[in-house]
Order: sequence, then structure tokens, then C-alpha cells
Amino acid sequence: MSMDYYKVLGIERSADDKQIKTAYRKLARKYHPDVNPGNKEAEAKFKEIGEAYSVLSDPEKRQKYDTYGENWEQGGGFDFGQSQGSGQQVDFDLGDLFGNLFHGFGGQSHVSARPAVPPRDVERKVDVTLKEIDSGTSRTLTYQVEDACQTCSASGQVRLAGGPRSGVCPNCRGSGSVPNQRKIAVKIPAGFEDGKKLRVPGGGAKGSNGKPGDLYVAIHVLPDPKFRRVGQDTEVEVETAFATAALGGEVSVPTPRSTGTIKLPAGTQPGQVFRLKGQGVSKLGGGHGDLLAKVKVIVPKSLTEEQRSLIEQLGKLETKP
Repeated sequence: MSMDYYKVLGIERSADDKQIKTAYRKLARKYHPDVNPGNKEAEAKFKEIGEAYSVLSDPEKRQKYDTYGENWEQGGGFDFGQSQGSGQQVDFDLGDLFGNLFHGFGGQSHVSARPAVPPRDVERKVDVTLKEIDSGTSRTLTYQVEDACQTCSASGQVRLAGGPRSGVCPNCRGSGSVPNQRKIAVKIPAGFEDGKKLRVPGGGAKGSNGKPGDLYVAIHVLPDPKFRRVGQDTEVEVETAFATAALGGEVSVPTPRSTGTIKLPAGTQPGQVFRLKGQGVSKLGGGHGDLLAKVKVIVPKSLTEEQRSLIEQLGKLETKP
């Protein structure tokens, strides 16, 4: 066949053996019949690059080709294949070369297996309320993972029936992985902390050995309008009037599960904290933390004449020596 072998492979005439092999591998992947089933143009191109490689990869043949050009066979007295019509029949084995191009289908020693794909862990995030954390809750998660294809052991290639040739895996279509949906119920224990992760064995993506990785569920506790967790305890703000803080008295305190009361001593200061034992959010493993009631003294925005008069009198008393 009359062709420029260097142009067929897309390389310079000064290309070394490594560049020749790299160019051939790239084109062979692109035009291989298994990748282009039924494509006559790709099949013809594949034969051309095979012929070009068989000559340029052989130092003796390449030297003759560089010397005699397209008539290198006659000029060098070397008989390459058998004449068939107006063209040439190329007789050489691509087995060793394609063993490195298409992996993972076993059987022949020249076919090298793609490295095993290990099981993969996956992670998902779940939002929960503080009330749910106090009592414990559950979620049903539906999500998609990319499992390693079990038909081709994640290689993307399978042995074709009746011979050593390989073909694109029909299950994963050559990608080596298949999408699968998981649906798993996850129990979130009472007292679980924000930002920590729950491990669900077997909830991850399968490796080429068929074993799945794990699912890790990151718990995010949503902000609560009343309560804030402080370590194992729970903080809540308690509003009280100035007079109650000054003179002392009982105030109502909301808790995660009910409402309680505390008795403020006379002279209670803004920001002062009172601890209610065991009235906080549940602790992981059992029991409850403490509730930290932080006092907020409310200053009235508008006053009656009587209130103003009394406060003015108090002010005068406070300024006397």
C-alpha cells in the first residue's frame, strides 16, 4: 500500500522508538474495531496504523523504508507478507501490544489486568433540629454510588466469545463502573454532637472484589431560636424586669422538654448564669446535660409618668453620698 508511514502515525521522521510507540497506542485506542463496531473507515485506518507501526518499530525495516521510500520492500529484497491484488497483506501479531491497551479480561498471559479497584467510602450530610437530637431520631437516605463493574472487574473490557479478542463491557459500556441507588435507614442517637459522623458499614460503593465501602453521615444540628449547646450543657437566655433583678423573685425558664422556674436573688446582674442540673439536652450515651440560664435584664423603652417619677427618685437616691 502506498502511504507515508510517518504521516499515518502523525510523527516526525526523527521520532525515536518511544515516540513511535506512543503515537501508535493513541491511534490504536481511537480506531480499534472493538471501540468502533461496524465502522469501515475506522477499520481501514486501524489497518493503516498497524502497517505503519510494524515497519517503523522494526529498526531494519525502518532503515529500508527511510532509504527506499514506498518501494522499500523491493529495494531491500525483503518480502513483507503476501501480495493480494494491488495492495499488501500485513502479517504480524498485535497480541502483546493490545495486552497493554485493553486490560482486565484474563485468560491469555499477554493480557495484563488493570489494578484492582478498592471499595470506596461515601459521605452524606443530614440536617437535624436540636429537639431531634434531644430525643434521638432517624433518617432514610436515598443516594447514588458508582460501583465497580462486576462483569468486567472494573476493567471496562471483556473477553469476546470464541477467541482472545477483547470487547467493550456491555454492562458498564467501557467505563469500569455502574451507577447504583442505595436506600438506607440511619438511626441518629440522642445527644449526638454537631459535626460528628455516623458510620454505616456497607453503605459505600463496591470495589472490583464486590465488597462495598462504608457510608459516613455527617450530622449538622440546625440553629435553635432558644437554645445553644455549650459542650455537654445547654444555654438559654432568660428575660427579667429590672425590678425583679434588683429585688429578687421567680422567673420562668424554658427547657428543651418543658418549662421550669428559678428564684433570682436580689441584686441579680445582667449576664449572670444560673445552673439547672440535668435540665439540658440529652448526652450521648445517656443522661442530660445541665441548663445554663443566662439572665437578660429588660429595660423598658417607654415609661408612664409614675414609672418615670419613681425611677428619677431612685436615681437621686443612688447619687447621694
